[in-house]
Amino acid sequence: MRKYIFLLALALCISGNAGIAFAQQGSFSTLRIGTTNYTGKLDNIWEALLSHLQIKLGVKCSLVKANDLAQIQDQLKTKQIEFAFLTPADYLSASKQPGLDALAIQLLPDGSPGYYAVLVTKKSSGITTLDQAKGKSLGLVSKDSVSGFQVQGYVLQKSLNQPLSALFSKTSFVGTHIGVISGLQKGAFDVGATNTKDLKNSCKILNLDPAQFNIVWKSELIPESIFAARKDLPPELKKNFADALFSMNSEKKQLEAINIGGYAKPKEEYFSLIRGMQEYLQKQKIIY
Repeated sequence: MRKYIFLLALALCISGNAGIAFAQQGSFSTLRIGTTNYTGKLDNIWEALLSHLQIKLGVKCSLVKANDLAQIQDQLKTKQIEFAFLTPADYLSASKQPGLDALAIQLLPDGSPGYYAVLVTKKSSGITTLDQAKGKSLGLVSKDSVSGFQVQGYVLQKSLNQPLSALFSKTSFVGTHIGVISGLQKGAFDVGATNTKDLKNSCKILNLDPAQFNIVWKSELIPESIFAARKDLPPELKKNFADALFSMNSEKKQLEAINIGGYAKPKEEYFSLIRGMQEYLQKQKIIY
């Protein structure tokens, strides 16, 4: 009887660890993740995530540095990486070529799958609407910033048929989201372009009350970054990797410590704004 119970427990243990079977059966001694936000030194989010993945999958996981999307695409094509962590814009650009599957989207601490591009003003300015903001000075992040320039430029150009330079008396790039909020607070410009996530984070860093600012314009959803996999990988491997990410959702204290909300299956509707922007810019031959 004791032998039967032991064997039953062993069988349950083996079936419960089916998620790591591919590591023992396959040829993957290491799972490599390409990303452009890795500088060579792990931050607390990547440290926690890689540790979690290695425990759940039973195989070493490592990051591979990429300078830009083109390098990640080359890494995928030449099989230097199995997975990639991509911004939504990079994911959509990469997915135009066959061979990439979206597995999971990273959630914000409140559980939402993304954030919103905004135009903000100081409450004391009395500017509370986009119409009132027209003709004022505008502070932007950079030409590479999706939520601190590109989305605002695309939506307003499409809806009002005017570029930002025609809607505002002066436009200037300050380099960072925190620079936009700081410059707005100091009166360097009247309107600032940022997003709801960085507005909150910048106010926290600068010790400012978010209630000091008005949101005079807000975009549709901009999704958070995506984990994607090479399409040629074994289906079981892709499923196990995604399930390992989803299992982190139960680690509430760990998620709180690294300031993320976990992971979820991405929905096609999340990408409508970014996809529309890319298609419009390509059609209009607008290059940021």
